[in-house]
Order: sequence, then C-alpha cells, then structure tokens
Amino acid sequence: MAKRKRKTLPKDFEALLERGDLAELQAIFESCELDARGGYDKRPALAFVDCPDELVRWLVAEGADLNATDKNGDTPLHSRLNYRRGNVGVLLELGADPNKAENRMRPPLYVAVEKYNVTNVRVLLEHGAHVDGPEEAKFTPLEAALAGRSYIEETVEIAELLLEAGAKKTPRMAEFVEEIGKQFEFHRSRYNPESVDAASQALDKLYEIFDATPAPRREIHDGKSPITVQSKTWQKRYEELWELLVPSSGPAATVQGEVIRIAGRIRRELDGNGGVNWDAEYNKMADAFLKCIEQGRPLSAAKLKDAATVVAAAKRKNVDPTPLVQLAVRWVLQNPDPIELPPTPYKR
Repeated sequence: MAKRKRKTLPKDFEALLERGDLAELQAIFESCELDARGGYDKRPALAFVDCPDELVRWLVAEGADLNATDKNGDTPLHSRLNYRRGNVGVLLELGADPNKAENRMRPPLYVAVEKYNVTNVRVLLEHGAHVDGPEEAKFTPLEAALAGRSYIEETVEIAELLLEAGAKKTPRMAEFVEEIGKQFEFHRSRYNPESVDAASQALDKLYEIFDATPAPRREIHDGKSPITVQSKTWQKRYEELWELLVPSSGPAATVQGEVIRIAGRIRRELDGNGGVNWDAEYNKMADAFLKCIEQGRPLSAAKLKDAATVVAAAKRKNVDPTPLVQLAVRWVLQNPDPIELPPTPYKR
C-alpha cells in the first residue's frame, strides 16, 4: 500500500523557496501532496510569491490544481496578486482564469490595480482580463486605481494601459485625480526629494489625461509673520489654519499649528474611529492642548474650563469634540504672533 502523503508543507517551506534549489523543492512532494498547504493562511505551493516558475510548471504538469484555495478562499492567482511584488505571468500562461472572482468577489485585475503592480496589470490584460470589470462593481478598475491615491507614477502607467485596452472614462475620474492632487500638494514639502519631481510630472500627466483641474500649490506659514485668515465661519477658518500651519506629518512648528493639529486629530479619532485607537499618547496630546491654550493671550477662564471638560470627556470617548476645534480656532486668532513649539511629550 502506498504511503499516504502529507497535506501540509514543511514548516521551513518559505526558507527552502528562498534557497531556490529546484531538486530539493521537488523532493518535498515525494512525501507531500501536490496541493499541500502551508503558511499562516494555508496556501498551496503555487500561491507562494517566491515559488519559482520552474517549480510552478513542474507542479502543474504533475497535476497541481491552479484553482486550489487557501483558508481565505483565494486561488494562487489572487494570493500572489495580493503582494505588490507578486509574479503571476506563469500562472496565466498555464491556464489560470484572468477573470475568476474569488470569495471576496474581486476579479484579478482589481487586485493588481490596488497593488499598483504595472507588470501584473499588463499581463492580465494580455491574457484577456475584462478591462471595465463587472457591471455591479462599485468602481471600474481604472476608477479603483485613481481612487486609491497612491503611487502616482505607477497610476499613470496603469491608466494608460487600461485606456489603451479600451477602458471607459467616467466623470468621477477627474474628481479622483483632483483629490490625488490635493493630497500631493499637502505633502509636497515633505515628499522624498529624490522622487518629488517625477511624481509631480506624473500628476501633471494625470491632470491632462482626465481633464482635471490642477490643485494649487500649498502656501505654508513661514513661522514668523502674523497668522491671518480670510474666512468668516469657524469651520472655514479651521480648514484654512490647517492648510497654513499643520505639516503633512508630525508636530507643527508653532504652538498655534499644534493646537489646530491636536484638535483635528482628536476630532478625527472620536468621530471617525469611535476612539478605538485612543491610548496614552492621545491622553498626552489632549493634556498638551490644555497647556497650549493657556499660553500667550489665554482663553477666558470660562472657555478654559469648557476645554478641560471636553478633554476629560474625550478621554472617556464620550463627547462631541467639535467644541475643541472651535476653541482651537478662537485661541489661534487671539494669538496671531507665532510661538515656537518646544519638544513634545508625545510621539503622534
């Protein structure tokens, strides 16, 4: 009687893949099934991103299932596409379906687009992937690429590939591009200096392709001149102050900027996330906010008491944080002369 083969791959399978000895890898399947699973998600060997093409071809020739799923229901094609560096050309060459939607109902092209893998987008299109996706989908693949707002240079290449393959333009694509522009301009000053020019040029190309309105360059406060705003409502003043004073990451340069930043972060955490990420660092920021608005020309005693009440409730995740934003705007407009921010006791 033939010895029953194992249904699980060796625990060191990924290390063996890195070593890349084909004969050693083939020998594994003398004692393991061709579709044996391994890894945290119980993937078949075909799904491992480092599985060499030679082993893939051998496994399929021996009878391995191109549609064998992992514990999430992903086929090898979908599993590899979930890695930005995943190579799927060999799977498609051997017959993997370029339009098969796995358990989360995402056709492969969507996964490649979401990972901004230009090579995989190209090879999927070459093997017959449907360029506009299913009718019931929320986004087309091209819309999904633009809505993701990441990897601007790759987005241009993907857009050109999809359009060349017949993708239809939709009105909201221009809106997505304009949002990419807003995000880029907000972060431009802290963008990698080695790649900012290339990203800026790619963005210009997106504007041109989709007839989108370019975002204006962000004007950042110099840290010295008086802080002024043009808007009339506190909501618009807050937005104006955020654009003027808050950096793309980390603490602001001035106390005024940090007051606006902290208030905004607290509001986003409580309103957007229900306080699930609130921790000791948020407590420190909230306490720092109270100290900040006591500087310069402090708010009135009544307003300071209101702020303390909101902060105390915020720590219990049981408050509307809007008054904190209003108080932040009030204090900044009451203190237009910039105050340099000392090192902060928090890391967020």
